[in-house]
Amino acid sequence: MVVENYGVWRAKPVRYTYEDRHQASSSPHLELYFTDDEAGEGRAAINIKSGDHQDSRLAYWIVPQFTHAIIEKLATLDDGFRLLAGTSEQGPGGLALDFIRGNLFHRNDGRILPHDVEGPDNDILDQLKPILDRAISADATVYIYGAHFGGGKGIHDVHMNQGNSQGWARANGVFQDGGLILRFEDHWEALFIGFASQAVHTEDGPNDAGQPLPRTRYMTWANFLAPEISGGDRDRDDLADSPIFITQALVNPPGPDNQPGTAPETVTLLNRTGQNVDLSRWRILNQAGNAQNLPSGLRVAAKGTVTVKVPRAPLSNQGGTITLLNAQGLKVHGVSYTKAQAQAGNGMVSFSGQSSLSGRSSLESRARF
Repeated sequence: MVVENYGVWRAKPVRYTYEDRHQASSSPHLELYFTDDEAGEGRAAINIKSGDHQDSRLAYWIVPQFTHAIIEKLATLDDGFRLLAGTSEQGPGGLALDFIRGNLFHRNDGRILPHDVEGPDNDILDQLKPILDRAISADATVYIYGAHFGGGKGIHDVHMNQGNSQGWARANGVFQDGGLILRFEDHWEALFIGFASQAVHTEDGPNDAGQPLPRTRYMTWANFLAPEISGGDRDRDDLADSPIFITQALVNPPGPDNQPGTAPETVTLLNRTGQNVDLSRWRILNQAGNAQNLPSGLRVAAKGTVTVKVPRAPLSNQGGTITLLNAQGLKVHGVSYTKAQAQAGNGMVSFSGQSSLSGRSSLESRARF
């Protein structure tokens, strides 16, 4: 069973409460209260601890300068809840969130933390409270993704809703993840929460959508983010999972689109490893889900790059995503870019996976998992 009544709520955050370690609860929540254009306060129930007894920690990503094509769609919404489940917005290029397919954040920017422990900057509450305090103080607008629940103005499942095992697997699906996106006066921020035990690769569907890949012994967020994993082991797993990065793309060549004499749209790939990589049967996807199959026998040299044309996966001038899949159909890397970036300069967008968000140039976008 997928997440029912999934959607996004545009509102103003006004206050919050939370359960700390002194309050007995196997599933504590932070309750974010908000107002919109209808009477009364609404409530977002945000998990701050997993129900998985083997690993109850959360994985989270804070994006302090959120630049993604989705914000242009969010900016057009009115106050209140917008149902996305079962609509055309719940899929590639729509309003719905998907932590794996949406290229919303850079995987390695995440952290895994417990619910509430003694000391500063070492638990999830230490991370959430400052963001919410700033948003409330600045009268920011919040876009809360999750599932509307009955009995009033409420929303829950404000977290990743795929890659679950055991009893939670029944809620797995794609393009139904929760999250918080915040619009301040001069910038956007985002907060995405998952569980340490969730899979980083899941089935696209339609059968078994959102189920872990492979079914057993799959990689989880903990494999890449858990503090107890040594740096060497983490780097090894990261390189094995993402040996190729997307480094730049010509998304808006000078001249009329698809006309003789206009340069083709291209994507440049970087081999991060010390070995040649065979890209046969690999694919590049655009935001709409169109796929460009890479030529059979195409190889990229160790530490080298290769640039490929993508006529079957046209890159939108209005902003979008670009995703690289390996021969097994698993995501290797993904990036996003905005309309402004696509239309600046010569239409070439550079993606920097290692530099900070605040340190990029106007043409750079963030390389995202």
